[in-house]
Amino acid sequence: MNGKHIVAIGVACIDEYYTAEAWIPEGEKCNVEWKENRVGGMIPNAACVFAGMGEKTYLVTALNSGSISQIIKKDLERWQLDLSYVIKDDSLADPKCMIISTPKERSIFVVNMDHIQYKVNSQLHELLLEAKCVYTSVMEFHRLERWEKLAEELAETGVPLVIDAETSTFDSWDDKTFSYAKLIFFNEEGWKKFRCERSDSEAMEMLFQGHTEAVVITLGSEGCYCRTRDKEVRLPGNRVQVLDTTGAGDTFNCSFTECWLSGKSLEYSAEYANAAGAYAVTAFGARAGIVSEKVIKQYMEAFRRQRSK
Repeated sequence: MNGKHIVAIGVACIDEYYTAEAWIPEGEKCNVEWKENRVGGMIPNAACVFAGMGEKTYLVTALNSGSISQIIKKDLERWQLDLSYVIKDDSLADPKCMIISTPKERSIFVVNMDHIQYKVNSQLHELLLEAKCVYTSVMEFHRLERWEKLAEELAETGVPLVIDAETSTFDSWDDKTFSYAKLIFFNEEGWKKFRCERSDSEAMEMLFQGHTEAVVITLGSEGCYCRTRDKEVRLPGNRVQVLDTTGAGDTFNCSFTECWLSGKSLEYSAEYANAAGAYAVTAFGARAGIVSEKVIKQYMEAFRRQRSK
C-alpha cells in the first residue's frame, strides 16, 4: 500500500434533526419538533470513522468563515481530522442538512452546494498520490480540478479510489469515475440507478472491465452483497434494536474498506462491516459507530451465535 494516510473528499454540514407525526402531501403544512443539531455530511462522517479507527485522515472540503462553519471545523477537529486542506470560500451558503423522521420513514433535505470546486495545487496533488486510499463520491470527486486526469494518476500509482455511490451522488451509470474506482459501495437505490435497464450480472461485469476489484451493495436490515471478479458473499442482516440509521452506511463502508485495504478476505471484510453497521444503528447520531475494533469483534461473535440458533 502506497501511503500512511487517508484522504476523504466531501462537503461537511450541520445535520438538523426533526420529528413529525406523518409525512404530508405537497403544498400542505405541519408542525415538526426539533430534536438536535449535529455536525454531519456523508463523506466527513466517513472520515471521522476512519480517524476513529486510528487512521491519519485528511478532509478536503470547503467552508465559509461564518459561525456555522466554525462549529463544523471545531467538531471535525475534535474527531482528529486534519483540516489543512479545507478551502475557505465566503460565497458559499451555510451547509445544512435537514433530517425529518416520522414513525414510518426518514427523509433528508440537503442544501445544494453543487458550485463548490477544489483547486488542486502541488501540495494537494502530492497528498492524493501518496494516500493509502482516496474516499469520496462521484459528485465530490468531480469537484476536483482536472478530476479525470487525477483519476488516471491514482490508478497508475496504485492509490485506491473508493466511491460511495448513493443515488444523489451520481447522474449516470456511464460516468467515467466508476471505471477508475477500485472499491465501490452502493445502497439498494443506488444500485438500481446504476444498473438501469441491465441485469445485475451485466452491470457487475461492466464494472469489472475497469479498475474495480470489489463491489459492495448494502441492503439495510437485509444485510449486504459483496462481489469480486471471481467470488461473491451474501450476508443476512444482524438483528438489533434500531435507534437511528443515520451514518450506518458510512460506518459499514469505512469498516469494509479498512479490512479490505489491510488484506482481509472478502468474507471477513463483509462480516466485520456488517457488525459495525449494525452496532451503529443502536445509538443516536451519524458517528455512533466509531468504536474500537475490540467492540466490533465482540459484536461479530455475538451475531455468529445469534445466526447459529
